[in-house]
Amino acid sequence: MKKLIFSLLSLFLASPALAEEAAASVKDIPLLTKGLIVTAGGLGGVFLVLILFFLMIRVMGKLLK
Repeated sequence: MKKLIFSLLSLFLASPALAEEAAASVKDIPLLTKGLIVTAGGLGGVFLVLILFFLMIRVMGKLLK
């Protein structure tokens, strides 16, 4: 998992040579694993937005009282 995260970060932040190496290592991951990672990231994003909405409603409720 750490290797995957490092690979994806290096795609965006590192030199082109490191990006090519990271892209090659991502190709070795099975499709099911890639799908699970994308699904987990999507669900994490959805729950993050829901939590932020909940907190904003709580803060606005306290400010209006």
